[in-house]
Amino acid sequence: MIVLHPSRSGATSLHLTRDLAAVAGPMIAEAIARSVRRTGRCRLGLSGGSTPAPVFAYLRAHLPGSIYGQLWVTWTDERHLPLTDPRPGDWQAFDPESNLRLAYEHWLAHVPLPPEHVLPMSLGGAVSEQVVRFGRQFLHDFAGGLDVAVLGVGADGHIASLFPDHPALEVDDLCLAIHDSPKPPADRLSLTLPVLRQTGHVFVLASGAAKADVLLRVWRGDTTVPLGRLQPAHDAHWIVDPAAGAGIVHNALAELDD
Repeated sequence: MIVLHPSRSGATSLHLTRDLAAVAGPMIAEAIARSVRRTGRCRLGLSGGSTPAPVFAYLRAHLPGSIYGQLWVTWTDERHLPLTDPRPGDWQAFDPESNLRLAYEHWLAHVPLPPEHVLPMSLGGAVSEQVVRFGRQFLHDFAGGLDVAVLGVGADGHIASLFPDHPALEVDDLCLAIHDSPKPPADRLSLTLPVLRQTGHVFVLASGAAKADVLLRVWRGDTTVPLGRLQPAHDAHWIVDPAAGAGIVHNALAELDD
């Protein structure tokens, strides 16, 4: 593993590894445990996509069972999809493409997490109603914030369901509904930049060469894309594979030669 720190103050550290789960898993587990030790609980926000699945499997195998009574789980964003079953309390009622179902299949369905400690972003129906329901419950159960967030990043630099040049980036609230996502489905729910910025520990996971250009741009200070606008106020780490981090590594080596 290679760890890099940019020269500007307050910036994110980068962890370059061929095995994201082996690096991100222990770091996220320690962040969860640290929050529990400090405050008596951990409010965790999860992402979707294929990249975090091995990390979820690591946490399933290694996070101590005793910690689940103090763990509260929600999502940083969610696809707004109809339930496939009339039992909204059952994770198997959620669409196979939902971020919630991914986390349950690889982790949450196999551990002693109290059901009341899970806050789904979408329960089907009208997305406008779901964002109100989620926002109220997020404020009540999570005090409107997270202790740990796991984020993915797109090749365009989007995080959660916050896309480049989208009005959602300017929303100063806890969450919002998005009706015109450039990635299907069009309807989504997302936490906002202010919530993500104030999260105690932010972990950004990225794999694949398609992410290399935007990661380099943000690493060098570009704030025109959502990842660059994140600018977390607290502890933040990128855990990326060699393909995604190639531009940053080449840039770092070039700086050494100067």
